[in-house]
Amino acid sequence: MNKSLSGINQLRKIFFGPIPAVLMGLCASPSWPTRAETTNAVPPVRLDPVIVTGKTVSLHEVASESDLVGPANQPEWTTRRVFAETDIYVIPTGEIEFNQFYVSSHPREGKPENLFESEFEFGLPWRTQFDVEMNYSVNSGRGRYDETLLELPHALADWGKIPFNPTIDGGWRFISGEADAYFFRLLLAEEFCKRFHFGADLTFDQQVGGERERSYELNTALSYAAIDSKLNVGVELLAEYESDAKDEHSTSVLLGPTVLYKPTRNTHVGLMPLFGLNHDAPILEAFIVFGIDFELFAHRGSANGEADSGSNPFQMFRKCR
Repeated sequence: MNKSLSGINQLRKIFFGPIPAVLMGLCASPSWPTRAETTNAVPPVRLDPVIVTGKTVSLHEVASESDLVGPANQPEWTTRRVFAETDIYVIPTGEIEFNQFYVSSHPREGKPENLFESEFEFGLPWRTQFDVEMNYSVNSGRGRYDETLLELPHALADWGKIPFNPTIDGGWRFISGEADAYFFRLLLAEEFCKRFHFGADLTFDQQVGGERERSYELNTALSYAAIDSKLNVGVELLAEYESDAKDEHSTSVLLGPTVLYKPTRNTHVGLMPLFGLNHDAPILEAFIVFGIDFELFAHRGSANGEADSGSNPFQMFRKCR
């Protein structure tokens, strides 16, 4: 009996003797910290909060003036004045643009006239725009206020959804010393081969009283971005037919070059001398315009995220073949 117990004790030492030593070694290992070590750990350091502010991207801060911006996914070049007398599309929601025109008109008979136009444009939601234009003149040292014009252009669809991007426009002219007039216009705009910009206007204007003057006008223009986002050169054509209650009528046609320079991303300066091609037209009408864009509430991104030029169903109009 004693021999059997001694044998069992020997077997216990052989098989279970190393286990306590192994457990002690694990507890002493660095990967298994003891209670004393955890109580002496360095307390965490509290860091000061960091405030990150975002930067608003300008509508005009683009790599190319053909880049699409705004809720309507329109090219950047359509967000500012491009031509002298040819209007196109609408400016983006939240943008305000101011244009100051000086027009030196030289009729075939009589003295030259100095005309001034101050134009404010306000970009509204749903591809709509509201314009206020004040016209006055200075001749022989005397100033005269001529008229105030209010108009409300509306683009029928986002850019590229309909060929030539039609915009309908209606307005009222408050004429000083004469009967007022209303007008309707169809504005067209398109981009060919990325750097070629096209615009056209069809206008009907009717005076509501007085001599009841009526006019039909066609304006069309084409420009080329010689230096992308900096310098545009082109040509503009104006054709106007006028008549009145006395059945007197006249037709004038003017044609000339256009130059638009953008010294900064939010300003532009234009020179457009238009020369009369027939007897009823003045010899020369020289337009000088300075414009500035205020992006008080505008944003660059589209309503559906970043613009994707590949989704344009009429992309064939804008690619050179």
